Amino acid sequence: MRLTVLGRSPARPNPGEACAGYLVEAGGARVLLDIGPGIVGQLLQHHHPTELDAVVISHMHADHMLDLVTLRYVYPWRRLAADERLRVIMPPGSADQLLDLARGVGGERHFQDAFQLDEHDGTTPLRFGSLSLSPRQTQHYVPCWGFRVEGDARRLAYTADTAPCPALDDLADGADLLLAEATLRSLDEDAHPPEARGHLLPSEAGDAARGGRARRLMLTHLPVNGDDATWARSQAAGTFGSDVEVAEPGRAYEI
Repeated sequence: MRLTVLGRSPARPNPGEACAGYLVEAGGARVLLDIGPGIVGQLLQHHHPTELDAVVISHMHADHMLDLVTLRYVYPWRRLAADERLRVIMPPGSADQLLDLARGVGGERHFQDAFQLDEHDGTTPLRFGSLSLSPRQTQHYVPCWGFRVEGDARRLAYTADTAPCPALDDLADGADLLLAEATLRSLDEDAHPPEARGHLLPSEAGDAARGGRARRLMLTHLPVNGDDATWARSQAAGTFGSDVEVAEPGRAYEI
């Protein structure tokens, strides 16, 4: 299994970087997890979108899905045949949100003419060849799903955006690599009360990785200014009990 980090930024992008987007290749399939602003330009350095099996979106916040607008411009301005359309899989109940976005940028058929739009049901694994993505609903400000990604006898766990929650423990369980958001520098940056939270401290990502006995922990969706990356790595390593990686844009990782 190969993971290529196309973007690691939180909603406020790090200078010169894209927001969330991760290319996963395994089991004879190639899937893009999330497609935040700036991801299409990064993707095109590696693959044309026609080489993807699907785009899978964790939730409908702009920093995880807005480059669907840009992706549409890669395709011809005509109604494509069904077998020419890229499969785009969205969270349950998100079709109306995408329709509102389409109306704002190009009309109701802005996405439909180029993409095969589907919603997953929140529980059933998505299968592409022998690659599977099993959704787990996390705790965020809007409905959000992380994924257990399995193929070639390897397991990647992607938290998407989440506060500490039971689903996070399930995602981390036995992962060869836990790709965990680490957006917060302090709890003051998150929502209050605790049940309304939506993001992780690096130390909480480390807790999840340790609790799930993940083999590796990689932090993403975090600000990287000055010593932020070093600080985040140190905080997570302190609770994980082992070395921690920080996702590097443009880099491919073997899992």
